[in-house]
Amino acid sequence: MRNKIRGIIPPLATPLKDDETVDKEQVRRLVSFLLEKGVHGLFVLGSTGEFPALTDEAKRGMIGTVLQEVHGRVPVLVGVTEPGTKRAISWVRAAESEGADAFVAAPPYYFRHTENEILRHFQMLADASPRPLLLYNIPVTTQNFLSLSTIIKLSDHPNIIGIKDSTGDMAFFSQIVDAMEEKPFVILQGDDRLVALSLIRGGTGAINSCANLVPEWFVSVYDAVQRGDVASALFYQKKINQVLGLLESVPFFAGLKEGLRLRGVNAGAVSAPLETLSEQEKEQIKVTLVRHHLIP
Repeated sequence: MRNKIRGIIPPLATPLKDDETVDKEQVRRLVSFLLEKGVHGLFVLGSTGEFPALTDEAKRGMIGTVLQEVHGRVPVLVGVTEPGTKRAISWVRAAESEGADAFVAAPPYYFRHTENEILRHFQMLADASPRPLLLYNIPVTTQNFLSLSTIIKLSDHPNIIGIKDSTGDMAFFSQIVDAMEEKPFVILQGDDRLVALSLIRGGTGAINSCANLVPEWFVSVYDAVQRGDVASALFYQKKINQVLGLLESVPFFAGLKEGLRLRGVNAGAVSAPLETLSEQEKEQIKVTLVRHHLIP
């Protein structure tokens, strides 16, 4: 599995009905849309999927529906981030029973943790299943930073095979690449603006919110770097940055879901208390997608 986790792996938006139950028909449509655009894997229950706000029933529905629809065509990673280790292990076992290929976990959030506590958390997770685990470094939301020394220590565990780095720090990302030069460690960029640079620098792939909306652009960045065409990679990166800038100027999750609706996937409501869009903001998104020839 280690060699199969690479390239563009969108962190799926979670299509929700107005009552915040999962819209399984639209989940299947989103999976089909992304696979048709050539993505290399899918990540369920990441930040983009609004995982902290979902009910357990919604999480289980999302995991099961995605895995059924994918049916082994690409690797499916499942997020198991929780405030406590036992809670995270329960999701490892639930996702494993559904056939997940790998798990992704950030450090426990809410409490600030020592390095020893973080090490123990990930070692217990990695021991809980024979399937591989990827670390998720996103200190802006967890308040717990995975330092380079911590990452190196955890990489010695045979079941910890990689990391998604969402620090937004390109210098730190480069340090990870250099530190793992002699190891087959999967290194994924979580910042949408740094995909091209990270792949050029030696990253394995990327997990990015906007890859839900413009997956073909992210795949074009990846393909361009693989063939050594830096100019094309940077061209598509610039286009990604423009759409990302728009989404960051409106309520992000609602904006992403509105863009998906316009592209044929009705991702529905956002989880409370996330904001919805004004009519003016919806029009902004439509105009941008038209300008980029993403919709008629």
